[in-house]
Amino acid sequence: MNRVVRSPGMPCLAPVLILALMLLLSACSLTPPISPTPPLAAATTADTLRSQLTFQPDDGEARTLIAFIRITPEQLRAVLVTPYGQRLTTLVRDDEGARFEAGDAPGESPLPIPPQWLASRLEWSLWPLEALRRSFAGSAWQVADSAKSRDIRYHGELAARITPVPDREHPTTLTLDDRQGGYQLTIAPMQEDGDSNGEPQNGEPANDEQENAQP
Repeated sequence: MNRVVRSPGMPCLAPVLILALMLLLSACSLTPPISPTPPLAAATTADTLRSQLTFQPDDGEARTLIAFIRITPEQLRAVLVTPYGQRLTTLVRDDEGARFEAGDAPGESPLPIPPQWLASRLEWSLWPLEALRRSFAGSAWQVADSAKSRDIRYHGELAARITPVPDREHPTTLTLDDRQGGYQLTIAPMQEDGDSNGEPQNGEPANDEQENAQP
């Protein structure tokens, strides 16, 4: 019987490989699953949607950004701007998936969330109910609107609740309570003059800076 002889001082690699595999599996388990993506054509609009996004993690400080969102049959493109008018990053979702493109805001910390997370949450909030239902069909995901909210479920468990029910014809401030990702995302539509729901917002960029930041 042949035996593998290990040189003195050579570490046994098996425990190291097992530990690395365990860490990899642990990291994967911390990433929330991503829902199927609905077709871009279902939410395409000629308008640039201006919104104030507030990210509130369960165990951290809130962060507010201005978003200029364009949806075409080819891509979703959301330019995320700091309250000082600097482009932090641009979210792009197309046939190749979702990704962040570098911005021009030196010294600003990047978003601590994956682009797939933000893309899917925008889809849940901006797409029509029937488009989401068709894309979720045959998967572990379900979506339903009630009189007060839109519920997103994964394997029957509540993953996120959006209040009130999204309505593109009558935009209003939405609160997305993400039970799966441990985040609360507030999406407040902004008027042409930069106000959110008609109320002034401190620290918002001036109109000329907003125009320059549009996708």
